[in-house]
Amino acid sequence: MKVKKYQKRKTIFIVVLIILLIYAVTMLAPMYYLVVNSLKKPFDFYENPWNVPVQLCLENYKTAFQMAVDGVSVLSMYLNSAIYTIIAMALGCISTTVTAYVLARFDFRGKELLVLVGIGAMLIPDFGSRAVIYKMYVDLNLIDTWFVLLQYASPFGMMFLITYSTFRTVSKTYAEAAKMDGASEFRTFVQVMVPMAKGVIGMTAVIGAINAWNEFYIPYMYLPSVKTLALGIQELSEAAQTYSNFTELYAAMIVMVVPIVILFVCMRDKIIDNAVAGGLKG
Repeated sequence: MKVKKYQKRKTIFIVVLIILLIYAVTMLAPMYYLVVNSLKKPFDFYENPWNVPVQLCLENYKTAFQMAVDGVSVLSMYLNSAIYTIIAMALGCISTTVTAYVLARFDFRGKELLVLVGIGAMLIPDFGSRAVIYKMYVDLNLIDTWFVLLQYASPFGMMFLITYSTFRTVSKTYAEAAKMDGASEFRTFVQVMVPMAKGVIGMTAVIGAINAWNEFYIPYMYLPSVKTLALGIQELSEAAQTYSNFTELYAAMIVMVVPIVILFVCMRDKIIDNAVAGGLKG
């Protein structure tokens, strides 16, 4: 009987493994297509886009940095994306950390309702409110200003749940000891609590940075004159339909994703460990 159960589990395991391998291949195929064709000459690309290049054409990457949209080069897009990402990541990380700490540390009327709102924010889609938000920004003359990034200060969502769970597990004795030493609530938060949750806060910052770097909708709708890489690459892809410079376009796409790939590879263990730890603590 045990042998049959073992064989059944082994079969299920093999089937699941095959499905996951197929899924992994489908995810890696577009990246292979980009990398291979970014190293080809145009003639080789049109001959067979799936073949490995016989001779590497690194000139595509040099040309990629010279490509421009409305006078904005890819290098300038890099700078715009970096500024956009830093601001969005900082706003999201700070608002999530402060809100999670207050709700985990203090007791007050309406606290349970706010926690439920924070958790429920993950379940309610916000696409229906986009038109209202856009109308509000138009009325306030915020379109095409960096103030639209204030929407990243929304503290609720999955990162709130993990950060809240982490602060809930931190013993209150640390805060009480700091208070006895004369520390204010702000100093206790900054010098005692934040260092104890730096792993989860770092994970929040990394995920926020990745999402902001790849964001297309917000720059497209609210910051059309600030060409980020996500927005600029989309416009370059439209131009490629006319000029047929696809190999250079693919090189520009690789240039765009390299920082995020490096960031994720360097931080993947911390992201996974802290996400699992936060989930277990919750």
